[in-house]
Amino acid sequence: MILSFHPCIDADVNIIVAGRGPGPEEKRLVKQANAIILPQGVRQDLYDLCRSHCRIVFPNYDFRFAQAGKIGDILLFREYSVPHPKTFVFPSADYYRRNFPARRRKPFPLPFPFVLKGNHSGEGNLVFRIQDYEHLNQRLEQLAAMENSGQHGFIAQQWIDHGGRDVRFVVLNDEAIGYWRVQKDPEQFLTNLSAGGVIDDRSDPRLLKKAKEAVRRFCAQTGINLAGIDLMFDKKDKTRQPLFVEINYWFGRRFFGSSENYYSVLKRAVQRWLAGFDPDWPQRIR
Repeated sequence: MILSFHPCIDADVNIIVAGRGPGPEEKRLVKQANAIILPQGVRQDLYDLCRSHCRIVFPNYDFRFAQAGKIGDILLFREYSVPHPKTFVFPSADYYRRNFPARRRKPFPLPFPFVLKGNHSGEGNLVFRIQDYEHLNQRLEQLAAMENSGQHGFIAQQWIDHGGRDVRFVVLNDEAIGYWRVQKDPEQFLTNLSAGGVIDDRSDPRLLKKAKEAVRRFCAQTGINLAGIDLMFDKKDKTRQPLFVEINYWFGRRFFGSSENYYSVLKRAVQRWLAGFDPDWPQRIR
């Protein structure tokens, strides 16, 4: 039996648990399932339940929950030795202040400007280009205030001159679809589409191919099969080595034109994934 919790992918049995944890009926079905399909926004309690009773679960979100947020991304990049900007991890604002107290004038280990990112942020929120100590202290106060609501941790990352563009690869099982995100406003360093970035899937195909090969190797190592992975190229690096920036397990769909188009592509990816276990299973997806 193939069990789907995804509202847009029908299988042998379909069930929706949006906004709540799994109950007795969900637990019964999970224990009977041969394969399970989950939505991108799955809660950890449902994911853990599925993984504990079924070995065939899509997507693979082991690292999403085990190493969460931007801190988790950096720890994963380190674990698998993938190139990424020099990064320092801070579990809290207080941890930073204890290690770099203002009265002792201990220099910060990154030169200005550098990038400060809250651990749990998306669409460029809580991502800042830090110009000096005054600016840093302002943002630290902001992050410290957010810790009261349970949002802990941030990273400080080397500033990379990427020429106003980075690369997004959307990974859908065995497929990786890539494009540039280009920021035309020189005053805006973020390339997110929500920050005014535009999609360009034609420029520099050789660099896109190089980034795609790096993404494929990384996903083969980690098992990640549904995510938006961001990379950039340092203009000063003559080797043109792609640098991993972050992993987005929930990503925008503008590249696909509409949510309907995206779900069609996703369904085909799920069918290919199921075919790897049983050639008859893809036909049971509608």
